[in-house]
Amino acid sequence: MADEGPEPLAAEAHEITTRHRLAGLKAKPSALPARSGLPEARAWLERARIAAGAAGPQGSAAAEWLLDNDYHVQRAILQIREDLPSRFYNRLPGLAGSETGGGPRVHSLAHALLRASHLQVSLAGAVQFVDRYQDQAPLSIAEVWAFPAMLRIACLELLIASFSRIFPDVVPPFEVHPEAGLAAATDDTECVVRSIANLAVISTIQWKDFFDRTSRVEAILRRDPAGVYPRMDFETRDRYRHAIERLAVHARRPEWEVAERALAQCRSDHDIPSGHVGYWLVDAGRPIFEDAIDSRPFALEALGRRVLRHPGALYALALLLAGLAAFMVPALYLASVEATLVSWLLGIALTILPASVLSVTVVNWLVTQVASPRVLPKLDFKDGMPADCPTAVVMPVLVARVADVPPLLQRLENHHLSNPDPMLRFVLLSDPADADEAVLASDTAVEQALAEGIGRLNDRYGGSDGARPFCLMHRPRLYNPAQGCWMGWERKRGKLEQFNRFVLHGDLAPFSLIAGEIEVLRHVRFVVTADADTRLPPGVVNRMAAALAHPLNTARFDPAGGRVARGYTILQPRVEIAPDATGRSPFSRIYGGDTTIDIYSRAVSDVYQDLLGTGVFIGKGIYEVAAFERSLEDRIPENRLLSHDLFEGLHGRVALATDIIVYEGFPSAYLDFAWRWHRWVRGDWQILAWLFPLVPGRGGRWLRNRLDWFDRLKIFDNLRRSLVPVSTVALLLGGWFVLPGSPWVWTLLAIAAPGGYLFTELVTGLAQGRRRGVVQSLLRRLGDHAARWLLAIVFLVSDATIALHAIAVTLGRLASGRRLLEWTSAAHMAARLAERPPRMAAWRDMATSPALALAAGTGLALNAPPVLAVA
Repeated sequence: MADEGPEPLAAEAHEITTRHRLAGLKAKPSALPARSGLPEARAWLERARIAAGAAGPQGSAAAEWLLDNDYHVQRAILQIREDLPSRFYNRLPGLAGSETGGGPRVHSLAHALLRASHLQVSLAGAVQFVDRYQDQAPLSIAEVWAFPAMLRIACLELLIASFSRIFPDVVPPFEVHPEAGLAAATDDTECVVRSIANLAVISTIQWKDFFDRTSRVEAILRRDPAGVYPRMDFETRDRYRHAIERLAVHARRPEWEVAERALAQCRSDHDIPSGHVGYWLVDAGRPIFEDAIDSRPFALEALGRRVLRHPGALYALALLLAGLAAFMVPALYLASVEATLVSWLLGIALTILPASVLSVTVVNWLVTQVASPRVLPKLDFKDGMPADCPTAVVMPVLVARVADVPPLLQRLENHHLSNPDPMLRFVLLSDPADADEAVLASDTAVEQALAEGIGRLNDRYGGSDGARPFCLMHRPRLYNPAQGCWMGWERKRGKLEQFNRFVLHGDLAPFSLIAGEIEVLRHVRFVVTADADTRLPPGVVNRMAAALAHPLNTARFDPAGGRVARGYTILQPRVEIAPDATGRSPFSRIYGGDTTIDIYSRAVSDVYQDLLGTGVFIGKGIYEVAAFERSLEDRIPENRLLSHDLFEGLHGRVALATDIIVYEGFPSAYLDFAWRWHRWVRGDWQILAWLFPLVPGRGGRWLRNRLDWFDRLKIFDNLRRSLVPVSTVALLLGGWFVLPGSPWVWTLLAIAAPGGYLFTELVTGLAQGRRRGVVQSLLRRLGDHAARWLLAIVFLVSDATIALHAIAVTLGRLASGRRLLEWTSAAHMAARLAERPPRMAAWRDMATSPALALAAGTGLALNAPPVLAVA
């Protein structure tokens, strides 16, 4: 619908500013009965439909419109309820005067627009009207956002008033605002028609565009001296605006003034990031800016900030207290059975690690309940990657035979199809399988299949400008004396390091086979690294790059120590199990839903990010090439790191982006999972040396450890978790054979530790209330956790054996310096396991479980027959 023209809108907007006088208080809920009377409005609509169905000729036009378009009214009622919760409504300024009764100013403004436009609403008219009004009286951020809801209310009030005059028996559900009558410049039937038509128009308007074009705060922030704010995505800009709102309340200043002061603060420092307005609103400059504008947070918020001023120390203290609380149970029990000092010390030693599972679970759960999630600021790349952010999606792979090639090419093609940005390149970074000689007879066929496959992809997806998005960079085998075989240098880590070296310095010497236009890779700024089973959803690469490219996330180095002082070199998205991966077997369905199964626990990583601003890298993410390489320069010794992801994340600082998701596969059988677990444990124990002040570096040198105490805590925590199955089995055996008291008590204590998540889920569910949907969801989650708990008990001995073997092997190899890089890809291990009869494989790989059970049973039968019932 078109407006009548600009003059009536401008005149009405100017005139209403002379009548509006703010009360100095927030709007009264009682002053807007249409909002509190929404349930009654739905009942009124049903009565109106009945009356319209029985209407005579006099009201037939209005009745017909209502019957044909009542869904617009129904949708408007639901939208008003959603858009005006009490917490938001209470932020709206109220008008002074007996006529408005302390109602929201923006509600009166909505009625004024209806009058001025002769009940014909449009985006252009609304923008012009609100702009003219703000020439004299700027609106708050909340008021601009509330305007569409108030327009709906104004139309609803006009509809009810007009329809009730046509059908007097249909009594209005609430007292209609006085201004609703002023808008009725035409007859009641026309008012009914136009009110409903306006509700339809309002639902089609892009109100985010309206906000961007009318908000005075938005206009000010777009003058960001760094030029970053206009290039950010909507969610990040909205976060900045929320910061302005809170600062304005605490400083008792108008929002536009706070925004102007933030810009002035930027102009005092032209450096990035402090020259960007976000530094002062949501980053490290916030406390300084609060002092500058005399902002005084509310008492509870100020207390929370003081408590969280040293988050690392707070977290460590919480873990200590929770651990002591967990130790109290076995300690009190030992005291109750009058244990000797030796028995008491042994009991405490055996319960330390199992008790730590419960204490860490509870502390991490409390942190996630109390701490606000840290959402990374992002630029807006949804319309395409800018020229200064070229990105490569790199798949480091191991190719053993020609049959391995098609699935890898298919995965690379899928990445392109889901992320077809012209600034992206897709690189297959491949190594041949380990061998006893430099060249195998099958190598030529493998290399030919790789090169031809990349060529076909480029022919299929090459752009009209001649761009060819796919590349192959294949390395030869080199002899590794420490491994005793011919292999790709440093495996996956070596591939990525040499690829980075090519990007930065053009060094192609490490690669024996090249396909595609690789020169364009010299301009790459970001690299997305994905495993062969990683799935990249549509647009996810652009979102990751948009986050890492934001100035507040860009890595800044300490010139003295050389470590990353702020920002990040790596961004780790949230990794979820691919939906079809969890449907392959009962094992994967049960284990696949548990975010704690991964040795680099995603739940813990959430805690690290929310509390300390850094996450944990698990090898699937994006890094900035130059900064990443600088953070690791001379820090990685050769033939030492099998599991390098955690190491790289600790040195380069990694951000966890929980709102960005990528997917991965999951083992369909326990044996496959067990081999991964073995490899993870080996990798974690290989970085044991980085707990100490001096660490090995490149070229045999010893360097001062850059990692702070909390980084080392992450390493220690991984080691602790690898020992939990071993210590739990030890506690069970100790409770049955050695420890005083009832074996039932020690057995329950041992098997209770892995069930900590049942407790946290139960508490969370009870806190959410007793509604039917909540209860059903709680029961489903408890059932999932109970199933995982049961499997953890079933596989306990096997897990302990695997962990113990991996630890022993690693310590032995660290002493000898040999075979530390021994590794088999997940795909090749799954194929190898599939070639074996399942039952035979299970008996062979899990033989320790029945053997230990038999030995324990025999020992109990000979020494403590009554305990057999417990075991």
